[in-house]
Amino acid sequence: MVALNEGGHILPLPADYVPVPVARTLTNQDLQAALADGWDDFRAEPAYGLVFGGIYALLGLGGLAAVTLLGWTHLLFPAVTGFLLFGPFAALGLYDISRRRSLDLPLDGARVFFAFRRHGGSQIGLLGLFLVFSTIAWMKIATLIYALFFGPAPMELSQLWSAVTGSVQGMQFAAIGILAGGVIATTIFALSVFAAPMLLDRDIDVVTAMIASQRAVRANPHLMLAWGAMVSVVIGVSIVGGLLALIVTLPWLGHATWHLYRRAIVQDGDRAA
Repeated sequence: MVALNEGGHILPLPADYVPVPVARTLTNQDLQAALADGWDDFRAEPAYGLVFGGIYALLGLGGLAAVTLLGWTHLLFPAVTGFLLFGPFAALGLYDISRRRSLDLPLDGARVFFAFRRHGGSQIGLLGLFLVFSTIAWMKIATLIYALFFGPAPMELSQLWSAVTGSVQGMQFAAIGILAGGVIATTIFALSVFAAPMLLDRDIDVVTAMIASQRAVRANPHLMLAWGAMVSVVIGVSIVGGLLALIVTLPWLGHATWHLYRRAIVQDGDRAA
């Protein structure tokens, strides 16, 4: 393989050069098929799905309990948003189940539960760190927005709700918070939604995977907006219902994300186990 420098001269590419995977244009049929295939994977291997969903639900309950005990209930919404952003990373084991089923490979419990170690694990780990730092940054921004409107002292959730719904200042706070959260969440979603399954599927670096994910989202803005909104609503309803519904909704959506990734990114052949 070769490349051109600024003068138009041909230069050899490094031996380990990996081009950014190419995105496809998706249709509503792709979305429906991914959801159906995801449900089939969950029904075929429900035990794994229930375990991953249960762990995710317990982590969510722990996070919400910590926010409440620390008196940070005014940051409950940003905390829930940050929790949602970890969905693609939390579903790594589910992606591996779907990958193995599509290749007719036997399931290996150790590899499924330690899927984050595939291809050495370093690049998947970097994606996890990116999500951690992004969540921390969002929490800091949310804290700053709150302090600019209401000062540094935390409010009880009922007080905050009254302030938001009963004053112009509160409505301005809500509007700015929703706008900031939407921009941050959309950016992180675009960079990670296909990067997580791609890093499991391919031996590539995290930057290449994130660029490919962003390009796939940009190539399908309306469909991916609908996908992100649907996932947010399903997970949000699950959280409002006490997080127990996550035991089912997480594995279903996790498997479905894998199948949507396989449709969104041009594949260059199945990979070995």
